[in-house]
Amino acid sequence: MQSRFAKTILPVLLFISFSVIYIYCLPPVLAPYRDAGEMAVDVYTLGIPHQPGYPLYVLLARIFSYIIPGNFAYKLNVFSAVAGAAFLVLFFHFLSKYFNSGPAFLAAALFGFNLAFQHVSSVSEMYSLNLFFCMILIILSFSIHENYRMSKILLFAYLSGLFMTNRMDISLVVLSLCSLILPAWRERREINVKNIALVFLCFILGFSLYLYLPVRSLGQPLLDWSDPEKLGNFINVLTRKSYGSTLDLISKNYKTGELFMVNIWEYMIHVWKNFNFLAVFALAGFYFEFKNSRQRFVVFLFLFLITGPLFLFLANMPPNPHALAIVEPNYLIPDIALCVWSAAGIKNLASAGTILKQIVYGFAVFSVAFAAYRNLPLSNRREVFVARDYALDAMKSAAPESIIVAKKDVQLFSLWYFQMVEKKRTDLKIIAQGLAGSGWYQNSIKRLYPGMNLLNLNSGTEEDWKKTLEFNRARMYAAMDAELPKSAPAIPRGIIQEIFPSTPYDRKSQLWNFLNLQWLDAPPLDFFTKDIRTSYGQALLAHSAYLNAHFTLGEEDLRSLLLTGWMDPEIPDVPLYMGFYFTGRGDWKNAGIYFKKSAEIYEDMLVLAGKYRALESVKDGLRKASAYAWLNLGVSMEKTGFPPEAENSYKKALLMNPGLADVHYNIAILYWNKDWNRVILELKETLRINPAHSNASRYLAQIERKKR
Repeated sequence: MQSRFAKTILPVLLFISFSVIYIYCLPPVLAPYRDAGEMAVDVYTLGIPHQPGYPLYVLLARIFSYIIPGNFAYKLNVFSAVAGAAFLVLFFHFLSKYFNSGPAFLAAALFGFNLAFQHVSSVSEMYSLNLFFCMILIILSFSIHENYRMSKILLFAYLSGLFMTNRMDISLVVLSLCSLILPAWRERREINVKNIALVFLCFILGFSLYLYLPVRSLGQPLLDWSDPEKLGNFINVLTRKSYGSTLDLISKNYKTGELFMVNIWEYMIHVWKNFNFLAVFALAGFYFEFKNSRQRFVVFLFLFLITGPLFLFLANMPPNPHALAIVEPNYLIPDIALCVWSAAGIKNLASAGTILKQIVYGFAVFSVAFAAYRNLPLSNRREVFVARDYALDAMKSAAPESIIVAKKDVQLFSLWYFQMVEKKRTDLKIIAQGLAGSGWYQNSIKRLYPGMNLLNLNSGTEEDWKKTLEFNRARMYAAMDAELPKSAPAIPRGIIQEIFPSTPYDRKSQLWNFLNLQWLDAPPLDFFTKDIRTSYGQALLAHSAYLNAHFTLGEEDLRSLLLTGWMDPEIPDVPLYMGFYFTGRGDWKNAGIYFKKSAEIYEDMLVLAGKYRALESVKDGLRKASAYAWLNLGVSMEKTGFPPEAENSYKKALLMNPGLADVHYNIAILYWNKDWNRVILELKETLRINPAHSNASRYLAQIERKKR
């Protein structure tokens, strides 16, 4: 009975329970996740995704989309959930063979409650499917080791090539498993030219699914990333030439290995959050595996080292929230090794006696329950509509037949998805700023939007934006994440901004007329959700900034600023403009409170920039921006009768930005009638930095006339 229960009921229970949990927690629409919108568009149109193309995922997800009802993104979310639950069943099957059903079930359940795994099992991407494929290869490699057949090696070679067409990082898993397969193959003395050729041919046969890319590219799909129908482009796609050996282009700003120890530390934090106290069993299992099963120990040690530390070394990503969100799914393959060692630890520690067995199992059950208690609330995305709401609100903000330029992945891909798949606002032209200079993308744009002429909007020059506007005779908008030329005029309209506006600012264009508030009640569960909330906050702030520069901030604008601060309390310009609101009413005391808060937020951001290993250009930008907050704080201190505090604020502003001329001017005013030499010195310094400073020039001339 126990054997039947272990072999049949437990895996069925595991699959059903986690399928229900994952599907219950799924986002009901497109998930706000890194490439989810793009992948959904690629699956729907059978297009060519970004490098290296992921043809196996595209085709399998497309087939699955015909099976269940619902909107297209939700179907793909379900596909990831089912793949995740199927992986857990295979993982249990593997663990139960070596460590008995109890430890296997607990270790598999712990993996199921891994927050990173729950994330990837709820989005339209290929990560959970990749883990399912990894487990197939692991099971097959151990079968080859224990019951050798040449046919199994050929099958392993074929599946290795095939599964690499889902994600290339499975090659690291294959490399690890070769430490198990090669000794068995060599022991049978079947390593010869003929068999090596057969293995290679089987691998190429599986890998040949990548030929889907040039074949499909010949059909000119709407998205034809990198145009792989050309041989050179096809090779570049397979080798991820634009990324090199890195996980993301972000890492190219750092020296090789510069961020290795930081990444290891972040992985250890991930281990604690998801394994908690069961990490003790993983350490024990590491020892027992080394002692009792050296071959299995070596395989999973290689798997851990190659897909964990080595991968993180090559990825070389900074520890900021965005980069960590990119890295997080890649923690899951080394997590497999940790769960194997956890199962080994539970089994061996529990075998020491009845009392110890009860303690060990009780502790293990508690650890799994604790992981569920801590992670399940964070994985519940039933109310996450933010990607949909953002896309629809941005579309509502744009005039008919106009152009919207966006840059960040989630914001851009959400717009792509709702236009190309859900057929919303098909009159608009959605442009990816970061891709605008690529020939293949410009060709895709001509297919997607016939008659459109697109220039390189990523060049940083105003001329390319102007010419794109003139050629297409359409109003042009930019999302808040787009990078605009400094000289390009822009007016906020809804949650986007119009570039080279054709009409003046209209208060009816404020965010309230375009905002879908359904998402506001949903907590920011992850970086990408929070980032879209920040986009809304930036849009609200842009309206306040424009009104402050051209009109007067009113009570309604103050409410907008308060809402912006609630959306993202880390935006330092929110309290800055609240300070401007109070200065406009002569309330310098309250103005000073908010200017100080703005300066403090900048101080915190500079500390985080150091922690996140931000580029020096980013830190310098923060310092210069914070100087403006310190300058205004100094003015408010002076107005409320605190000259020493005002001077300290001015000194802090100069420390942050020595080139801020108004600080020297304000110090001159502070010393007026107190120290004329200091006044002259500061006015001269003001004019040295900004020769066009009219007030400094006038006052300096007055002083010099009096001295004569």
